[in-house]
Amino acid sequence: MPPKSKKGAKNGFYFFMQDLKAREEAKGRRFNGLKEVADFANPIWSRMTADERDSYTRKAKEAKGSEDDGRNKFTSLGVSYAEIDAEIRERNEAHQIMLQTIKNTVRSLDNSSTLLTYKFYLCHVNYFYKNDVDVYSVAEIALSEFNLRDGLLDTVHFFVNPGKIPTGYRYEAKDWSEKTHCIPINNNFGEKDYCKIFFTIKQFLIKGSSQKDNIPPVYTMPDSLNSNMCLSAVKCAFTSLCDAANENPSQFRVYPFPQLFYEIRNKCAETSNGINEALLMPSVAIVQNEIEKDVFSYAQNIGCAFHEEQDRLIHCSLSIVTRWVYTICDHCCKHLGISLELGKHCPKDADVNWDYKFSRTANRNTAESSPDPRKTKNSFMPTIIDHGKLQEIREKQFLEQQESLRKAEGIRPPRSVIKPRVRVVNGNRSPEWVQDLSDNIGNLSLRDGEIRFRDDRSYQNYMNDEEGCLLSSAEPTRSQSNWSWISKRCSR
Repeated sequence: MPPKSKKGAKNGFYFFMQDLKAREEAKGRRFNGLKEVADFANPIWSRMTADERDSYTRKAKEAKGSEDDGRNKFTSLGVSYAEIDAEIRERNEAHQIMLQTIKNTVRSLDNSSTLLTYKFYLCHVNYFYKNDVDVYSVAEIALSEFNLRDGLLDTVHFFVNPGKIPTGYRYEAKDWSEKTHCIPINNNFGEKDYCKIFFTIKQFLIKGSSQKDNIPPVYTMPDSLNSNMCLSAVKCAFTSLCDAANENPSQFRVYPFPQLFYEIRNKCAETSNGINEALLMPSVAIVQNEIEKDVFSYAQNIGCAFHEEQDRLIHCSLSIVTRWVYTICDHCCKHLGISLELGKHCPKDADVNWDYKFSRTANRNTAESSPDPRKTKNSFMPTIIDHGKLQEIREKQFLEQQESLRKAEGIRPPRSVIKPRVRVVNGNRSPEWVQDLSDNIGNLSLRDGEIRFRDDRSYQNYMNDEEGCLLSSAEPTRSQSNWSWISKRCSR
């Protein structure tokens, strides 16, 4: 194959190869990759004259364009860089429009009225496998409807029959099922009629909307490598349902749930006096972390009967969308003065005693006595630890500890804890001798023929010799100014 140009654009042979491939495929021939096309076209290209190659060479020059203009350049697969840039720009614009739509929807609501009654919809999908082109085989789908005032309003739930698992995906489907939702890959209780699922879900979304022709957006968790709560699976499920019903998939809008949570949570911080900064969430990442904590993951009687029996409620789609409702109500209702109702805002066995101080009546009674929340520390701010300085901090703490111990060794303990050190001198010593010795040394006493020294500087210790005779200290000599000791052997 002739080499490509240094600038990365295609030469004349590339366009000849594409033209030859199209002509051969029109005759019924199929090629297995570009290499086979190049091997077939190379001998023909080598026999062509310059005039025959001229048309393909002109196409190559037009494709290259000027050196400063990259709009007419192509990748190694013949895809225009302009098309790639346009796709990236389109995705970024769609993402920004989505975020702005969520923000405008929430900020247009009033904290005392419409924010409390506005209905939102959450969706979760369990799947069996994902193929090479990111198409998910749906196993279970559930949606929930809620508002902040009434909590969980309604749910809809379906098991989906995946049909025959394609060759090569059966093990992956079975393995993923056993690790997560435990729905059998050959389930007979799953719904086979995709049109029925489509119209049921569409009616579920439209019934609560003021505009019957406009389906409200559905919220779910963003894509994650470590869980099956992914936005792509929900989008793929809606696309499959729309294809079965011959409907346009674009009518379903799937948005990230953490972004909605973030906007609602910060909307609750707005008061008549302004924004309460202590209640603001710093970022969407912290909100997503609060959702992933899943504090209601082991609540009972909120999932389907199948997962109740299998003890897999934590992976049940119906349980998941219900727990999401409980989570957002748990974080937002208290700041709007909404009392939690069991089974609506939280599980039926939850403890809601704390809710009294956040009720509407309590808020009015304690408004004056409560401290200024703007002066309180934001409890959502994470503690940042510089792990690069941990070794330096520990060495400094060790040195401080050693210095403290060294200073403690030089401090004389209280006299009350010093035990008297007793040495037998001579039972025949008279009290006058002891008094005379005490006058010279001090801090002595005679008791039962023993002289007791209470000062470490008043005596020296000796050990018994091999004959059992006790060695002790003798009287200090008055002639020496330093009162040094003279050792001698005493009789028994």
